[in-house]
Amino acid sequence: MKKILIAILAACCVWAAYDYSRPVDRYVVKVTAAEGDTLWHLVGGVMDSEGDRRDVREVIFWTRKISNIKGDLQPGDIVLIPIEVRK
Repeated sequence: MKKILIAILAACCVWAAYDYSRPVDRYVVKVTAAEGDTLWHLVGGVMDSEGDRRDVREVIFWTRKISNIKGDLQPGDIVLIPIEVRK
């Protein structure tokens, strides 16, 4: 039983090292907010379509920072969404 657990742990470590070493494409997607849009909706939709697997809350945080969004999202606001996709 101990040998199986050690083998599983080693396989997990190898997989994590492989996943961490894969190259990452980083870019910004520019979106214009429409009536009724929320950051959660815009960021989540772009992340899904682009294949970004990070936590949406983290991306919303960085989106607010780089887009200089202080309060609520207004129609016509330009939203810059930072995307990271592993190859």
